[in-house]
Amino acid sequence: MINLINDNCDIILPKFVEEGKKFDLILTDPPYNIGKNFGNNTDNLEISEFLELTKNRLMLCKELLTDEGSIVWFCSHRYLGYIQVMLYELGFTYQRILIWYYQNGMSRQTKTPVSAYEPILWFTKSDKKWIYNKDDVRVPYKTERVKTPCYKKDKNGVKRAWVANPNGALRNDVFEYPVLSGKLFAQERTEHPTQKPISLITQLVKAFTPKENDKYIGKILDPFVGSGTTAVVCNNLGIDCTGIELEKKWYDIAQQRL
Repeated sequence: MINLINDNCDIILPKFVEEGKKFDLILTDPPYNIGKNFGNNTDNLEISEFLELTKNRLMLCKELLTDEGSIVWFCSHRYLGYIQVMLYELGFTYQRILIWYYQNGMSRQTKTPVSAYEPILWFTKSDKKWIYNKDDVRVPYKTERVKTPCYKKDKNGVKRAWVANPNGALRNDVFEYPVLSGKLFAQERTEHPTQKPISLITQLVKAFTPKENDKYIGKILDPFVGSGTTAVVCNNLGIDCTGIELEKKWYDIAQQRL
């Protein structure tokens, strides 16, 4: 079931806590506070206000996570350090900084290196048990050499053959997907200024959503659902998703995409 809510997440999240709602994965791409135009002032706050809001949202998210749940939080390199420390202070367990790497981004930067990535923080509620479906997000091997068995000695000194997994290599922490620019992505792209690719979000959802009998069974929350990419991915995979969006324009676009 997909449930989209046209409202302010700072109002809805406390209500969800009061109602005892729980989610297995909170995956979201919130405003980075770098001056993007979402139709409101949410991306152009004083730093102190932005950080206070972010910490309060993260605190509520922790209350909403199941014991084995994960939070996957997109952010800008500009505020990465602040938000990472907040998550530590709130008692989350650090797992990894994931990198969304793209080579086709447009940039006017000339005084610093051109941006080619965005960091994604992955923390879990528990320090002992969490969801990571490693086989669901395998990637193609980058060399033909893996077709030939590799022989190594085990801890007992016995020579054994290592054979490549037919489904590909284990994923690393760099997710290489292009931004939605140009004619190639014209059908997927909307007017939303920071829309993320379905390909990228699909990998994140598959990686961190609980499964049972090869079926995804988790519940996902996106407090800043924007143009609805998380909801579209969950709809494609048959996963329950709740998305919250402040602006009616983006909410309507998300509904249309569904």
